[in-house]
Amino acid sequence: MNKNVYFISDVHLRLTESASEAIKEQRLFGLFDEVKRQSASLWIVGDLFDFWFEYKYVIPRRYFSVLRKLQELTESGCEVHILGGNHDYWLGSFISDEIGLKIHPSPIGFSIGGKSFFITHADGIIKKDRWYRAMRWIFRHPVTIALFRTIHPRLAFALAAKISGKSRHSSTRDAETEAQERAEMLAYGQARLKDSYDFVITGHFHFPTVYSEGEKKIINLGDWMKYFTFGLFDGQDFRLCYWKCEDSQPIN
Repeated sequence: MNKNVYFISDVHLRLTESASEAIKEQRLFGLFDEVKRQSASLWIVGDLFDFWFEYKYVIPRRYFSVLRKLQELTESGCEVHILGGNHDYWLGSFISDEIGLKIHPSPIGFSIGGKSFFITHADGIIKKDRWYRAMRWIFRHPVTIALFRTIHPRLAFALAAKISGKSRHSSTRDAETEAQERAEMLAYGQARLKDSYDFVITGHFHFPTVYSEGEKKIINLGDWMKYFTFGLFDGQDFRLCYWKCEDSQPIN
């Protein structure tokens, strides 16, 4: 019997505590518990964290509870994969060796249940992201990472929280911009379908989308800030679902 495979993206767990973050964690942990109950698998398709950076001896205290829940999943035998997003690309050996997640720093082709998946966070794929693509190369260069590691963690995390907040604000879209980005995301996915993939899974854009070409599909997973959406592959088909919430209020 095929096991269920769950997909989420763009949770954006923040470095600061708040009532809205507590609600977000409660809902996320509910999904984790369901994955564990089913002995299912989980793919986190980027931006689980609003910021993540590994020092040799330091991890962000704020994320301890989610790291513990993820470790419970892997220790129970659930397979958990994670892609680096534009907010948490610097995933490292702590996440893989101590927590047990399988890290994929780049888009990946993967076979699940006899179906071929192309899985990507999808940052940098639209035309207006030319400047971001150049900056991404700089931020991910080993020299830049080594230099950043020389900054004291307290200062580094404070700086990252401020930059991440500005990034979220600048990424708000009007209806016309969202329609254009959705069209470019779908065009990108259609090109991957022509490469013989059955499903193309993306994150980053925060708009839940399912586009079908026959039995093939392009899916944007939405987010866990407003929509609380997740993908579910049952071994035969892929569908986009909304997590059950006690209230209908999005978390901003």
